[in-house]
Amino acid sequence: MRKGEATREHIIEKAARVLNRNGYYASSLSEIMEASGLKKGGIYNHFESKEEIIAEAFAHNVRAMSERFDEAASVPGRAVDRVLAMAAVALELYRGEPIPGGCAIMNAAIESDDAHPFLKERAKASMERFIARVRGVLEQGQRYGEVDPSADAGEAALFIVSALEGALMMSKLMDSDAAVKAALARIASLLNRELRLP
Repeated sequence: MRKGEATREHIIEKAARVLNRNGYYASSLSEIMEASGLKKGGIYNHFESKEEIIAEAFAHNVRAMSERFDEAASVPGRAVDRVLAMAAVALELYRGEPIPGGCAIMNAAIESDDAHPFLKERAKASMERFIARVRGVLEQGQRYGEVDPSADAGEAALFIVSALEGALMMSKLMDSDAAVKAALARIASLLNRELRLP
């Protein structure tokens, strides 16, 4: 990696942590400068605008989350066990792993709402990919005879992700992992009682 590329990656990595924790638009350039150890000119040598930094930082955070969900989805076992492993990543996100500040998609969605359509579109696309990933594991389980074939895998995936994201928001607000643990218990009940085949 050339020096310029390494510097750009360094800025993205440091900015990603700050922006996810303090807000993509709420964070100031001075916070990014402090985290990266670079001056304004040094940062803008590699980026044309703060919006470009936001886009790259968000993509960096989503990649880190996706890698962790992919690891969980690849654990040995049946489809339901793999979805449960993916869901359990929510506790890691609440604790600030693999990135400080929790779920990057949820943070971006809450912050952007209707005020920042640029970020909202990226959050929406990332959330859709997350839902599709869960649905894909369930559909694979249906093909292999592990998940009830009459179940609507898309609806189940939407519920699971919605429950996790809502619980993450509640846990973050209340400074307690209780909501995430409650959501995980309900998701386990749904998967084991309604979807899992013997």
